[in-house]
Amino acid sequence: YKRKSDRKLIFTEENLAEAKRKISEGTSKRRVALEMGIAESTLRKRLKSGTVPTSLGRYKTIFSKEEEQELAQQVRDLDKMFYGLTKKGLQIATYKFAVLNNVPNTFNKVKQMAGETWIVGFCQRHNITLRQPEKCSMGRVMGFNKTQVQRFFDNLKELYEKRKYIPERIFNMDETGLSTVPNKLPKVLTTKGKKLVSKVSSGERGQLITAVCCVSASGIYVPPALIFP
Repeated sequence: YKRKSDRKLIFTEENLAEAKRKISEGTSKRRVALEMGIAESTLRKRLKSGTVPTSLGRYKTIFSKEEEQELAQQVRDLDKMFYGLTKKGLQIATYKFAVLNNVPNTFNKVKQMAGETWIVGFCQRHNITLRQPEKCSMGRVMGFNKTQVQRFFDNLKELYEKRKYIPERIFNMDETGLSTVPNKLPKVLTTKGKKLVSKVSSGERGQLITAVCCVSASGIYVPPALIFP
């Protein structure tokens, strides 16, 4: 969807209060409208009604700004706990959120889900995107915390300062599991720009082949090793 005009919602409560102040000080309505960059008729209409528009066009928002922020924060919190919502999960959660808070809505009452168009707009407003997560076991989730990571780097720094290793003697090794029965995870909602997206997965099934790779800081690598069950 592309807006057909370049109108912007610039008339806020603060604008209205400022306009009233200037007029009370003797400034003409025409002059105030010119300074604010709006039509004089628009200014007169707002002064007469004493209210400001909350949106452009005929469609109204379903949730208030605070309610949307609360929903967006729940999405981020679940992602931080490695239980990111799928798009369908967010559609269902949004519908339930509206029902529990008695918010009038136009969501699908039969499917009990928010529409895809609303979800797309919600994600754009709150800097949320769909990403493909990496599998992460519960053991790794429990061990990967700020305290453990800080302890690792403290020990690493102490070791480097003591041994004075050269780049050719510093190697990094990592392993990855290749399952004979691939089970791709669905995309989950997370904050835009996040480097690593993980999601807790169930126990591994099928045969697991382990690949081990090792490379030094200077670029020297050891041929990868494949470990079969």
